[in-house]
Amino acid sequence: MTSADQHPTDELSALLDAELGQGEAMVTRAHLEGCRACVEELHAARAVRLALRTLPGVEPPPGVMEALVERVRTGNEAEDVVAERGQVVTLVRRHRRVGAAVASVAVMVLGLSVLEPEPYRPGVTAAIDSHAASLQAMAAGGLVSADGGSDPLQPFEPVTPTTAPPRDPRALPAPYEAPEHLDGGYRLVKAFADPTRGEGLQLVYERDRYALSVFETPGRLDFDALPPGGNRVDVDGAEGWRWETPEVDGRVVVFERDGMVLVVVGDEPGDAVLQAARSIPPPRPLPLGQRLRRMGAEVLEVLSP
Repeated sequence: MTSADQHPTDELSALLDAELGQGEAMVTRAHLEGCRACVEELHAARAVRLALRTLPGVEPPPGVMEALVERVRTGNEAEDVVAERGQVVTLVRRHRRVGAAVASVAVMVLGLSVLEPEPYRPGVTAAIDSHAASLQAMAAGGLVSADGGSDPLQPFEPVTPTTAPPRDPRALPAPYEAPEHLDGGYRLVKAFADPTRGEGLQLVYERDRYALSVFETPGRLDFDALPPGGNRVDVDGAEGWRWETPEVDGRVVVFERDGMVLVVVGDEPGDAVLQAARSIPPPRPLPLGQRLRRMGAEVLEVLSP
């Protein structure tokens, strides 16, 4: 763990394998004493391991082992892949020795529940409306002094101040991320449940007279669902899209990074919104169980005809 207020991720697996040093183990156990979510994650990982140990060996279909070994050898990271509760459970351990990859692969049948990000069609007009509604509510409550500047981004429909429930940005579950500052001088003011979907997250930032909203939703971005009048842009290495109609003028940026779709809406003209979007960090790592199930999806691609 990097700090006391962060949830352990790889440390939970290492704790089960007795791979942590004495100091790391003490810190991890101390965290578990006060964190129910991590305790449940540890129990889930332990249950998966127990199920794996009690399964009989199964002969994989022809060609599966060769395909998996080839995928492992061409990989760049060391990782354990265990997919649980479905038709296949796969354990892949990658080792790197002096530039040569040696892979050992075990395949067993169990039942698989794969967590693949769902395709997401972001409602960019709804995001603009929610941005305006949030700004109205926060300004009325004295939480921000921003008024959108001399030419604020106008909502597509009349809006009423938001009633979305607030979220504590210091206690967000993975994969959500709430950076305190974004490039351009923006500082985080408030976090809400995303009112455009009833789930996800909306972060509201402020810089002088300008406000900016970041909407975070797990999923895979459906570029074909975006409205006309936009162009593809690079967002710090991620493929993104910027809405460039005269009414919006580049002040809406949408992109996907590591299974998280982000819609960034701001009032400041020019490239300010794009600059802020490029400074948003990657999503936080998922809990162990979710990461293992997502890794299992890669194995299903190999098994698919």
